[in-house]
Amino acid sequence: MNLHHLAVFNAIAETGSISAAAQRLYISQPALSREIKDFEARLGVTLFERLPRGMRMTHAGEVLHEYAARLFDISRTAEAAMREIADARMGHLSIGASNTNGTYVLPQRLAVFRRANPGVRITMFVGNTEQISQGVADMRFTLGFIEGPLHVSGLVAEQFQKDELVPVVAAHHELLNKKRLLATDINGQPLLMREKGSGTRELITETLDANDVQQGSVMEFGNTEALKQAAMHGGGIAWLPRISISKELDEGSLEVLPIKRLMIQRPLSIIRRANAHLGPTSEAFLKTLRASLDT
Repeated sequence: MNLHHLAVFNAIAETGSISAAAQRLYISQPALSREIKDFEARLGVTLFERLPRGMRMTHAGEVLHEYAARLFDISRTAEAAMREIADARMGHLSIGASNTNGTYVLPQRLAVFRRANPGVRITMFVGNTEQISQGVADMRFTLGFIEGPLHVSGLVAEQFQKDELVPVVAAHHELLNKKRLLATDINGQPLLMREKGSGTRELITETLDANDVQQGSVMEFGNTEALKQAAMHGGGIAWLPRISISKELDEGSLEVLPIKRLMIQRPLSIIRRANAHLGPTSEAFLKTLRASLDT
């Protein structure tokens, strides 16, 4: 069924005359008359009775008009939905975030964005840098937020904030009794690390190697909170984002090892597919994020 012919039919049905329908559709009356005759011929039914003054639908016309009215209602609803998406009032924001970003940086910003855009559906997957980078490359996430080096081709990274990883231990750890600590003083000490594929672990390993530190036994954890708990209970040395341990440092349940060489400055980065167009919903969230960093 030709949608143009259906629009012509619907205009006549709603206005009741060829002339009024022609004005609505900006079509000449003779052209519109030809269109409706062609449509009737194609369907094999008569849709209108031609009266001296106006047009009246036949039974076939009344049946078709019920369907046409529903179809054009859906069309108008779809158009309104597209306008709302264009204004970022609706849509789907799909984010992948590595642990620090997903736990400590983004939730507050997402809450602010959601309050301003209640119609937007938001999903966030939290994983390691490797998982997030690959998810953006595979188009499972529109935006990624990572805290380590980017190794996946076809993506671009933009730093939006800095973070500091600091070596911490439980308050009763033996190393805290030393007056002056060197990087090599942690040789052979038990270490608490993220799993392989974590950008955080990659940065820590590079720092230890650069300072000729001999790694002790490593216990692996899948998230920052588990690392924190293990460190607090004397499981070993962990490198944790300073943003994640302010409470524990204030309470004294964790202590920073004062070894400047082992403190790591790292970028927190937004990643996306190179040359990919971001939709208005993603752009609106990035605007909210950047505004929060400026305040």
